[in-house]
Amino acid sequence: MLCRMQSRTTKDHTNEMGTRVRAGRMKIIVAFSVSLVLLLTYIRMRSTGVVAAQGAIVTEHASGTFEVKLAPSGEADKAEGSTLGSYSLDKEYHGDLEAIAKGMMLTAGTDVKGSAGYVAIERVTGTLKGHKGSFVLQHNGTLTRGTPQQNIIVVPDSGTGELVGLTGKLTVMIESGKHSYEFDYSLPPAH
Repeated sequence: MLCRMQSRTTKDHTNEMGTRVRAGRMKIIVAFSVSLVLLLTYIRMRSTGVVAAQGAIVTEHASGTFEVKLAPSGEADKAEGSTLGSYSLDKEYHGDLEAIAKGMMLTAGTDVKGSAGYVAIERVTGTLKGHKGSFVLQHNGTLTRGTPQQNIIVVPDSGTGELVGLTGKLTVMIESGKHSYEFDYSLPPAH
């Protein structure tokens, strides 16, 4: 009889410990899930330019025009189906961004009219709505049978001077041979 009672007590104790372990694991999973949701919410808010800690990061908008001069860097590499090229580029930005830029561009043209691709890096130095400094833009663009797609972003942590912490995305428009830009960007609250 004593053995049965000890056995039952041991089983009850084991079941109780199992329940406590499961409850402890569940608390850890819930805490981890809440932390993950908070982290993802913070990242999402930061990427859209809204952070409530110590002031708000606000997405600003700049626009204007620019001129660009391209100069070939060596001979084009022609092969069946495509031509590869490299160019130095010099730009002058006007409007909300008063700056000069220097950079390099690699291109790939195809035998299909209106299809091509390019990548480029440019260092922009000047004043963005009163903030002086420099930053780097990274370009990635394609043209698919005449339909353009572009992605031009500020290289993370490339800002200097009053543009330290700059993030953003630039869009280029070309109408009647004239170049213009729209620039959505954020600077940390200290600026």
